[in-house]
Amino acid sequence: MRRRQLLLPLAGLLSTPAAWPQARTVVVGAEDDWFPYSALVDGRAQGLTVDLVTAAFAAVGITARMEPLPYARCMAQTKSGSLAACFNTTRTEQIEKDYLWTSRPMFEERFLIWGLVDDVVTRPGGLMVRDLEGQQVAVTRGYEYGTEFDGNPRIVRVVTGQDEKNFRLLLKSRARYTLSPDANARLLFQRHPELAGRFKVVGQLDAFGIYTAFSRTHPLGTALRAAFDDGLRIIQANGTARAIHDRWRQRIQGR
Repeated sequence: MRRRQLLLPLAGLLSTPAAWPQARTVVVGAEDDWFPYSALVDGRAQGLTVDLVTAAFAAVGITARMEPLPYARCMAQTKSGSLAACFNTTRTEQIEKDYLWTSRPMFEERFLIWGLVDDVVTRPGGLMVRDLEGQQVAVTRGYEYGTEFDGNPRIVRVVTGQDEKNFRLLLKSRARYTLSPDANARLLFQRHPELAGRFKVVGQLDAFGIYTAFSRTHPLGTALRAAFDDGLRIIQANGTARAIHDRWRQRIQGR
């Protein structure tokens, strides 16, 4: 009954011919270069969060059609209202008011701080955000790295278009550190074996939630956020989300 009550107002919005040619279908912006979470692979969006978002919408009777985009453009179009939603997003103070947020993240992840394999780490337990002050840190354009990092103007950011370029900047001595979750770095080194063995983890940032951000200005933003929130609760309760995580964990570990 609760699910039916949620979908009744949503179905009315989705059936508007001028905006949505097919009822209960939504176009969602999918980051195109952050594998294994979301990337353009073989001509379509693939990844862990692609599967999670698809399953969450399907749980409430909505078909999600993924539109792969560079992350910065995806978020800009969601903010302007030309897209209803975009992922993968870290919820930070800097962008909190620009988007609509679900009551919980899809899951949590942690950015690791990477340096060259011969980098000397003086802090026991590894580096933290404040240790990056005054250092050149390679980051990907448009990414959020958490409120503490994003709000610290004393970190010298060297901005590129993708994680691979960030690691290569370290090899060229154009940055000392870069940031990447373990899963992304692991698969990156598999795809580019010339990078494997040349870097090490020298610290970490706080864990952060990975969200699908919804538009405040798109006519369906509010209704879709509510529907997705309900679908996310369903797949987290019935084991679907866990199965998706397990399947991708096996792929990441090469099983």
